[in-house]
Parts: sequence; C-alpha cells; structure tokens
Amino acid sequence: MPIEKFYSTIFIMKEFMKNNKVTYNLISFTGFKSMLLFSYLLKAPRSYEEIKEHFANHPYLHETISIDTLRVYINSLERMGCEIVRSKKSEGAKYKLLKHPFELKLTDDELKSIIKTFKTLSKSIDLEDLLALTKFFKKISDNIENEKLKNTLLNISPLKNINTDILKTLILACRKNEEITIVYNSPSQKIKTIDILTEKLAISNNKLYLYGKSPLYQNTASFLVSRIQEVPVIKLEKTINPSIEEFVIGCEIYDKNINLSDNEKIISEDENKITVEITSSNKFLARQRILSFGRNCKVLYPESFKEDIYSILKKMKEEYIAEKV
Repeated sequence: MPIEKFYSTIFIMKEFMKNNKVTYNLISFTGFKSMLLFSYLLKAPRSYEEIKEHFANHPYLHETISIDTLRVYINSLERMGCEIVRSKKSEGAKYKLLKHPFELKLTDDELKSIIKTFKTLSKSIDLEDLLALTKFFKKISDNIENEKLKNTLLNISPLKNINTDILKTLILACRKNEEITIVYNSPSQKIKTIDILTEKLAISNNKLYLYGKSPLYQNTASFLVSRIQEVPVIKLEKTINPSIEEFVIGCEIYDKNINLSDNEKIISEDENKITVEITSSNKFLARQRILSFGRNCKVLYPESFKEDIYSILKKMKEEYIAEKV
C-alpha cells in the first residue's frame, strides 16, 4: 500500500470511530472498506457470509465482495498493525480481530483516578445516569486488552450483575410507589414470589437494594436487586397498607470520618465523638448498621434496642469462646 493511502486510511478510520461519518473528499474507497471491516470485526468474529451481507446492506456501498477482495481489505488492516485470523471450518470459519494499534492504554495512576471519579459520581447521580455511566465504562473495557484493567472497569459499578430490563422496571415502580411482584432468589437458595409496595432503590456497600413494604415482613424490607430473577410484574391494584411505624435510635460514634446515610443526622459533637440519631422502620437493617460501626459505636436509646444489641454481642462472644474450647 502506498504511504499516502496508508495515512489516508488511518485518518479516515479515526474520523469514522469518532462520529461514524466520513466526508467523501477524504475517501480512499479501499481504506473506507478496510475501516468498515475493522469496525465490524471489532464487535465480534464474523464469517465471510456475514461480512458479505454486511457490505451488501451498507447504505452507501450495496456491494457484493468476493473472498479475494476481502483478502485485500484484511491485508490493508494487517499493514496498519492489526492481527486477524480465521478459525477452523468446524468452528464457523470466522475472521477474528486479535489485536489492533488503537487499543486504549491506561496507566495504574490513570485507572485509580477513573475509579475514584466513578465512585464520587455514583454517590451523587440518579440510577438512570449511573446506568448510562456503567454502559460507558463497559465500552471503555471493550477496547482494553489488559485483562486486569478490563475486569476492574467491568466490576466497578454496583449495577454490574443486574439485568437492565429489571432495573428500568424497578426505577419506574419506585418513582410511582407501585406495588409489584418479584421472583426472588433468597440467601437460603429458595425461590420466592414476593409482593412489595416499592419505596426506593439505594446503594449500600457497592450493592443495589430495593426497599419496600411486604406482607412477609413486619416493617420495611430490603432486597438485593441482583437476586431478582425476572422482570417484576406491576400490579394494577394495591393491596399492601403503606403505613410504616418508624423508630429513632440514638448512638455515639467515635469515628468522625464515617459517612452518614440519609436517615441519620448529627445531634451534637465534640472533639472525640458525634451523637447521631438513626430513623428507621426496619429493626434488622438498623441492627446491621449499628454492628457495622464495630467498637466505634455505643447505643444510647431506646433501652429495648440497646438491650437487643447487647444480647447479639453477648451471643457472638459466647460462640467464639465455645469455638476455642
């Protein structure tokens, strides 16, 4: 390939990858078709028949290419640094793009900055924007060959294992406080059908939870969204009483760097501690929250909840002592 055609092809490819358009006065048609093949193989391995159909259906080309012509385009890409192989006939005889010179390269410091930015953004944007951000990071990971970096970017989002259709349905349901039915894979490995009057979706410990009231539970319950097996069914009529009894827990926290949730507010503070009130309608979640503080927390009131926490800690201690014996 002449050097001017080589650089023309590079220029066209960059323009196409940026906005999916190419101005005709810049076109080298061999370069354009090579770039079109590159874009097609970038998504997945393709057979000759698939490539031929793709070219034939292209809105500007409508061209049937021979196997010899295809080799010309492959040779052009290989001269630019691409590595393309064809699988065995028994495997579909598909052309696969193994590597290319346009790989996105990130240093460890750049990756740390991206992760930090993602985590900061994920705390301040709504779920629909977080879903869009997750898809964006998926696109970035698709263009990285380093498996460690790829896996880091794929696993950074709390939405990583969640079906998009399920999430969209839950977002709409919570927005209108709809009553829904979910098929839920509980931690005990039992599939349950649960009716829920939806309240909100919230992220905790980098996992997404659905909060709502259900006849199966006394107060507001939480459900790990990744355990919901099917797209929820929105019920036409509400049957669950929305009234919820809330209670307030007072506690001292000795780590002033702890991030407080929306239902937690500071009552007072000094150099060594902050006094916080937690408003909750779910005793189980309240217990989990208090225990997550470890030795940095002391429950002040109500007395019944204070005794409940003391009982749990005492039982945990007894179990550890029994293990040593």
